[in-house]
Amino acid sequence: RQASRRSVPVLCINARISDRSYGRMRRLPGAGSLMLRGISRLLAVSESDAARFRELGMPAERVSVTGNIKMDVSIPLLGDEALAGLRREVGLPAQGLVLLGSSTWPGEEEALLGALRLARSRGVRCSLLIVPRHAERRGDIERILKASGLSHHFRSQGAAPSEVDVAVGDTTGELRSLAQLADLVFVGKSLPPHTEGQTPVEAATLGKPLLFGPGMSNFRPIERDLLQKGCAILVSSPEELAERSAELLSDASARQALVSALADWRRTNGGGVARTLAAIRDELSRLP
Repeated sequence: RQASRRSVPVLCINARISDRSYGRMRRLPGAGSLMLRGISRLLAVSESDAARFRELGMPAERVSVTGNIKMDVSIPLLGDEALAGLRREVGLPAQGLVLLGSSTWPGEEEALLGALRLARSRGVRCSLLIVPRHAERRGDIERILKASGLSHHFRSQGAAPSEVDVAVGDTTGELRSLAQLADLVFVGKSLPPHTEGQTPVEAATLGKPLLFGPGMSNFRPIERDLLQKGCAILVSSPEELAERSAELLSDASARQALVSALADWRRTNGGGVARTLAAIRDELSRLP
């Protein structure tokens, strides 16, 4: 409102609206238009988000689809020596596959332990790497791991003294590096009762085969696109997570099919930053 009074344009960049927020605003007629009234131009991440904003009262001529700028993420890749060193530090065996639980929430660690056990029971040489969304949950996770009887090591305790069954990346800012150790990734906060999901973009950018549950409401357009393009697999329960994980860890060709689909997906989903900058420049050019 203050910007509007001073004739200063306001741009909403990388705009999206979750299923939850959209449902709430639809139940409150006028709330959407009131919230959106002061926005000069809204740059949506997808056509479905743009349609929702228009339905909630944003004038169509002020809405553009520029794509998700998160798709243009650039992740520094570790070399073979650095990857081997990181693997030793966290306690993962030098050989064998790695199942990663990325940004996990309560209940999902137990589900991943079930996946590890099932894969091993089928003769797959593999280990589990858990990166919880909140490192302060390490106490709860340690109790779960002790009860499991599996050997484990927490990254926050320094370099692992020996190889373990389960490594826990309970540090901040290392997920992009740790994800490079993975052969298969489960995206957290997506199995019931969780509904919002964590971002799959980094793992997808790294070309890692993906699994996630139905609770991906904060990333619905990305989720739909990944599934439609054959880049990821949807699992509805801990049991299905275990089964599909075991299948993929047992089948190198199935994992490679997901990797190839992800490569195509990355080629067709970039450019959001450039389109956003172009829209900003266009808006600036209109200023007196």
